[in-house]
Amino acid sequence: MNNIKVINLSAIDLPIFREVRGKDWVSYGEDNLYPQKLIELYQSSAIHNTCVNSQLDAMIGEGIEMIGDNYVNRDEETLEDIYRKISYDFLLFGGFSLNVIWSRGGDKIAEIYHLPFDNIRSGKKDEDDEVTHYYYSSNWANTRKYKPVEYPKYDKTNTKGDNASQVYYCYQYSPGVELYPLPDYIGAVNDINLDGRISVFHNSNISNGMSPGLIINFPNGEPSPDEMRTLHRDLNEAFASEQNAGKLFLTFSDGQELAPQISTIDSANDDYYVVLETRIASRILSAHRISSPRLVGLTVEGASGLGNNAQEMTVAYVHYMNTVIEPKVKTVNKNLQKILSGMGMNVNIQVIPSTLDFETTIEE
Repeated sequence: MNNIKVINLSAIDLPIFREVRGKDWVSYGEDNLYPQKLIELYQSSAIHNTCVNSQLDAMIGEGIEMIGDNYVNRDEETLEDIYRKISYDFLLFGGFSLNVIWSRGGDKIAEIYHLPFDNIRSGKKDEDDEVTHYYYSSNWANTRKYKPVEYPKYDKTNTKGDNASQVYYCYQYSPGVELYPLPDYIGAVNDINLDGRISVFHNSNISNGMSPGLIINFPNGEPSPDEMRTLHRDLNEAFASEQNAGKLFLTFSDGQELAPQISTIDSANDDYYVVLETRIASRILSAHRISSPRLVGLTVEGASGLGNNAQEMTVAYVHYMNTVIEPKVKTVNKNLQKILSGMGMNVNIQVIPSTLDFETTIEE
C-alpha cells in the first residue's frame, strides 16, 4: 500500500477568454472566475497589496476639485465616491464599469452607480462584431442561485424603456486581447502568488512544530486506517504548533528492531528564502513600474533603488507620477467625463495631487 501522496502546484496561466456553448456571456478565464483570482492575489500578497493601494492614493490625491458634493445616485454617493471605486478597479483589473440610468424622457443621465468589475461579464459579439449586452451577477461561482442579469451596453442613442439602465464598460487595450482586460502587473502574477504562498509556508512552519522537520516510522507492521488516524492525531496534538516546541518525545519499544525510526528532513536555509523574497519583491515592483520600494513606503532588503538623497527621491517621484500614475488618471478621467456630460456636467476633472516633502534628507 502506497501511503505517500504528492501534491502538484501549478503556475497561474494567462486567462483564456472564450465563448461557451449554452451561455450568453464570454468566459472570463477558463472557469469564468479570473477576476476573483486577481482579488485573491491582491489579498494574499503584502507587497502587491501595498503597490496597488499606493497607486490608488496617488490617483485620488487630495480629491477632485471644482465638482462639489452633489449626490450622483440614490445611495447618496458623490462623484468622489464613484471615482475612488472605479480607480480601484482600474488598478486591480485593468478596467471599470458603471451602471448608467437615464431619465424618464431619455434625454439625460439621472444616476450613475459603480458596478464591481469582477461581477460583470461581456456578452458575445453579434454579426457586426459588436458587444451589445453585458451580464451582472454578484457570485459567478454560483449562477444558479445568483442568476446573471442582462444589461444593454451604454448607448446614448437608445435610452428609453428597457434600455434606460445600461452598463458602461471601460478597459485598457492589450494587444491580442479582446472583451476583457489584462492588468498592468500581469507579468508578475506568479511572483505575487508565490509571495502569498511563502507567507503561508512560514506561518505553517511556526504553527506546525513538526513541519517540515520529521519523518516517524513505526517498523512493527502497518496499522489499520483508524489506528493511523488516531496516531496521527495524537502526535499532532502532542507536538505540533509553536506552543509545543521543545517538548520531550518519550518512546518505549520491545527491542531495537521495533523502536520508532525518527528521521529529520533538512529544509532550505535562511539565505535561500532571503534571496527568493528579494527576487519576488523586485519582480512585483517591476511589474508595477515602481523604480524603488521607497516610493510606495516599502523597505526591501537587497532590492536596488534610490538612496537617501531627497533630490533623488523628488526626481523619482515626479517621474513615477508622470509615467505611471498620470496615464491611468487620464484614462479614468476621459471616460468619466463622457458620462458626466450626459448628466449635463461638461467639466474637466482635475485631481488635487498629494504633496510630499522630500526636503529633509531621509535617514535610515
